[in-house]
Amino acid sequence: MSIRSLTKNLPADPDNKGWVLGWAVLKDRPGPWHLVDVYPSKTVAEAQAAQLNDGYIVEYGSHKLGSDDFIGGLTPPE
Repeated sequence: MSIRSLTKNLPADPDNKGWVLGWAVLKDRPGPWHLVDVYPSKTVAEAQAAQLNDGYIVEYGSHKLGSDDFIGGLTPPE
């Protein structure tokens, strides 16, 4: 089962025009960088990462819509 992307509904990043904030599922090691998608909640992102089960991690950050650009390491909202 694939989880549908909701990136266009994510909150805008106030510091970067055209970017949104959310939970990314990505893999950067080993091998090439791969951004699966960005999700509105950590729970949904973790479910997607578990389905992939191939070294994918979940990280909160800023994503540039229409690209695979992602900046992680941001403090998630409480």
